[in-house]
Amino acid sequence: MSAGAVGPRAFLAQAGGCLAHVLLSASCASPRARGQWTAPSNPTVTTQPFARLDAIGAEAWAVISTPLGGDRTTFANGGIIAGTAGVVVVEGFYRSAGAEWLARQARALTGRWPTHVVLTHYHVDHASGVNGYAGLDTAPGAPARPALYATASTRTAAVSGAPVAPARDAALERAFADVVVVGADRGGVIDLGNRTVRLEPLRGHTASDLVVHDEDARLTFAGDLVWSGMFPNFVDADPRRLAESVAHLARSVRRSARQVLVPGHGGVVTADGMAQYEGLLASLEAAARGGYAAGRPAAEVAAGYTVPSALGEWMATKSGVERAMTAWYRVLAS
Repeated sequence: MSAGAVGPRAFLAQAGGCLAHVLLSASCASPRARGQWTAPSNPTVTTQPFARLDAIGAEAWAVISTPLGGDRTTFANGGIIAGTAGVVVVEGFYRSAGAEWLARQARALTGRWPTHVVLTHYHVDHASGVNGYAGLDTAPGAPARPALYATASTRTAAVSGAPVAPARDAALERAFADVVVVGADRGGVIDLGNRTVRLEPLRGHTASDLVVHDEDARLTFAGDLVWSGMFPNFVDADPRRLAESVAHLARSVRRSARQVLVPGHGGVVTADGMAQYEGLLASLEAAARGGYAAGRPAAEVAAGYTVPSALGEWMATKSGVERAMTAWYRVLAS
């Protein structure tokens, strides 16, 4: 089985990962919440059963994944940033067909195939389909393989076969053989001629997350550091680092009313949306600290937790909240 076609057994093995987290959260949510989760806020270029492609700026598009209908081709969000000297695509998606679809969309919209691929982190829904970009090397005018950018930690974890990583696969290992490593302390830059894409290493959702910025166009692809309308998954999270990274990203959104932030899952986030997300994380921290200080088990605190109504509706499950509390208890005990 290829890395882009994860079967039922592998899906169950990844039950703590974002795929199961998203589907379980949606199954417990109201129809209104599911309907608003990825509601369009920008002009849509094309719509597929698994995603739509929205125009979010000059020569820039966001993939807003819509997996709740059952098609998991992309599953996570991503996007395209095009310049005069190259085209960056963000994320490898769940299936290789998702990467191939985005590459063909880039070709149709810009006249060029992707020259650079950026992965925000190693989780299966963001990384397992990345070999789909390499599969285009027989198409007319396509590069043999776009340059793949990731942190060293992401590269190592992506081919580890760990439960929330892609399944071990020779095609995936070939795709990661020549990664352009983005330093965890210095980040990286991709020169697209008339615009520059900055890669910023952060932490929180995993031990090594990568954020994609086009500061001239005021665009940010945040990966799963940011969720919109759905309770975040804490399976690999360091909640203290997550709060720090989210506060850092929120400041950049507040500095400009025109800032567009694409989360890992859900619709495009505004300054108000970031304020609610920060409020959610702060509410979880307060509940965890109070419970820990009182000597109460994390599961007990989670069972009694509800998202404050002032923060809006967040699709959440008992297991997702308990995972968040458990992550906080690990931090508080260290």
